[in-house]
Amino acid sequence: MKGRTLLSTKIQGVITTNSNKQKIEKWRDSMERTLASLHFQKIYGEKIHIILRFWITKGRLQNGRNDLDNLTKPVLDAMKRIGIIEDDAFIFHLEISKFPTISEEEVQIVVKAWN
Repeated sequence: MKGRTLLSTKIQGVITTNSNKQKIEKWRDSMERTLASLHFQKIYGEKIHIILRFWITKGRLQNGRNDLDNLTKPVLDAMKRIGIIEDDAFIFHLEISKFPTISEEEVQIVVKAWN
């Protein structure tokens, strides 16, 4: 069951979840800045469906250190900190994919109403 799109964006940059602390903070800051710059209506108290698509360089995908749960948590945490979502308890469907890229790494975030 997929409803209307509430938010759709892409964030480019080196996706880092298990590197040194400085690189992790840089990725998280980049996500939060981009999310904060969007014009959005807060999605509070509504059941939602989130789609996360990660494009990561082929070499980094093959090293086995990019677990989906580790990729997902910083994105959901940033969405909550910025105030896009009230709580991840309202996520009723979460779709996560990762793909190889030869271009700049990025994450696509789509939030839809869950009907």
